[in-house]
Amino acid sequence: MDNLRGLVNKLQQVCTLLGDNAATAKDTDLPSLWDVLPSIVVIGGQSSGKSSVLESVVGRDFLPRGAGICTRRPLVLQLVQMEGGREYGEFLHKMGEKFFDFDLIRDEIDAETSRSLKGGAMVSPVPIQLTIYSPSVPNLTMVDMPGLTKIATEGQSQSIVKDIEEMARAYVKGENAIILAVTPANADMATSDAIRMAREVDPAGERTIGVLTKLDIMDRGTHARDVLEGRAVQLKHGWIGVVNRAQEDINDKVSMQECRDREMRFFQTTAEYKGLRNVGMQSLTSKLCHKLEEAIVRQIPKIQSTISTGIHDMQRELKTLGPLTANNRGAMVHEILSMCREFDAAYSRMLDGGKGGGESILDVFEVKLTRDIRELPFKEIYSLKNIDKVINEADGYQPHLIAPEMGYRRLIEAGLKLLMAPSVTCVEEVHLILQRLVKQVLDEKECECITRYSLLTSEIMSQSHLALERVRDEAKEMVVTMVDMEASYLTAEFFREILRADTSHADQPRTLSGKKISDHSATHPSSMGAGATGGDGLMADEAHLRQVASHVSAYLSVVCNQLKATIPKAIVHCLVLEAKRSLLDKFVENVAGKDSESLRRLLGESEDIMNRRDQCTKRLELLQQAYREITGVLGTR
Repeated sequence: MDNLRGLVNKLQQVCTLLGDNAATAKDTDLPSLWDVLPSIVVIGGQSSGKSSVLESVVGRDFLPRGAGICTRRPLVLQLVQMEGGREYGEFLHKMGEKFFDFDLIRDEIDAETSRSLKGGAMVSPVPIQLTIYSPSVPNLTMVDMPGLTKIATEGQSQSIVKDIEEMARAYVKGENAIILAVTPANADMATSDAIRMAREVDPAGERTIGVLTKLDIMDRGTHARDVLEGRAVQLKHGWIGVVNRAQEDINDKVSMQECRDREMRFFQTTAEYKGLRNVGMQSLTSKLCHKLEEAIVRQIPKIQSTISTGIHDMQRELKTLGPLTANNRGAMVHEILSMCREFDAAYSRMLDGGKGGGESILDVFEVKLTRDIRELPFKEIYSLKNIDKVINEADGYQPHLIAPEMGYRRLIEAGLKLLMAPSVTCVEEVHLILQRLVKQVLDEKECECITRYSLLTSEIMSQSHLALERVRDEAKEMVVTMVDMEASYLTAEFFREILRADTSHADQPRTLSGKKISDHSATHPSSMGAGATGGDGLMADEAHLRQVASHVSAYLSVVCNQLKATIPKAIVHCLVLEAKRSLLDKFVENVAGKDSESLRRLLGESEDIMNRRDQCTKRLELLQQAYREITGVLGTR
């Protein structure tokens, strides 16, 4: 079983060395091994003898003493039993520096406490980590907490009581914390702060061991045998009675061994305590070791699971973060080009895909373009007043003879100009979708290898946008040309078909509103005989204008349907397909000619990513070393 305690100590040493400790475990999302390792937390009221109990376990005098709050930060004390050699202490914040003088250890605890308590703070939850290597200590990890108090004394902040209470509770509430509740026998044990807190966080008493101090200075005629024998203030795992060193012993520098001998003589010679086995520092140490062993055996499966899961998670995250950047130019060019290919492939997949990609572009073509064309103010163009005005202006001083051809042309050209805006807007809409896709692709998990390099990510976004602007301008030019072409040459055959339809009553062209041309003219006096005069002549003129309006509307309807079919084709050909084919072509050409320094800047990672990789690497190293340690120990059992 000593092997198991040694194993946990080794695991805690590895944790301490690689930054996984009681303070950092609560402030990081990295898998914490420290959280699942059993430890012993010492709690008690101020001046209850907590620090003296710890010193007795260690066998050395090394903790700060004095009036008021002596322990102002949690002290994580790890005891490592070594074979022979000179005993020494080592702090986490001064790794590699060995303290052989235990008076200097006390001074460093005071100094480190003062360094961290700034701005008038009285206590801090950030622990001091101290490891003591000695042939005479058991393999244990104990946490000494600041003493609990009921009221703030002069010079202390009013929050001191709550601050210490919350700090201690945070350390003892974990299921892996063995609570060492230190209570002085010369005080009212019914109001013991340590017992109160232990019962709050461990109501079943599964993790609590009581330590009764100051038995030698109880009032005459009183004793604590009932407590030690479990008849009063009962605890499931009982009480251990101890006698700590008196202040006079400390002042006279009485050795720890002599104080332990005096302690045993007190229990052996004091009638009230004769025959008790649960007294003395040796009994306490044995009890702690036994409870720790039980906790370790219980936790072994969870420790193994935490190690295995943590290794898997860290390996997966490190793979996502990618390896350290290459140094030689050829390798850097290869890495950048590979990432560009990955981006191109991901962009193409998303563009061909559904929502946000191809689906959004299709919506522009089939919904927005159709709606924008339908909402154009064509009616203003073929209103009777406008038609009459345009025809007269087109005729000038020479009226038309049969049909107002120049008027027709001007009216149709005016309608075609209206089609320019929705056609260009369609190009812009698709361009914006393609631009948004660049950001969406870079945010995808498959492009995490790119986004770890902030400058390269920015360059890819910038070059992609430049390429999209270039092909957008080409697509816009094509669309504008297509609309201009319709205005440049009007299809005469269309009007010949109108005449043939009028005589043959065959299928007739329809206006923008969907009506046949004959439907529009039959209800008006344009169909009346040649004898109409006077008022009838005015009605005939109006019917003639209506007929022109229906012809213009029908022609524009044909062109609109034509452009609704051809503009999407032009945009896909000039913009969408070009974006798929050559989004990063120019950037790739430039990368091949860049010098090593420029490439290195492109592959410069953000400080956050470098720090995260370093954290994950260290944590993976911790977990792998823990795996080797636990496999080695359990394999020999």
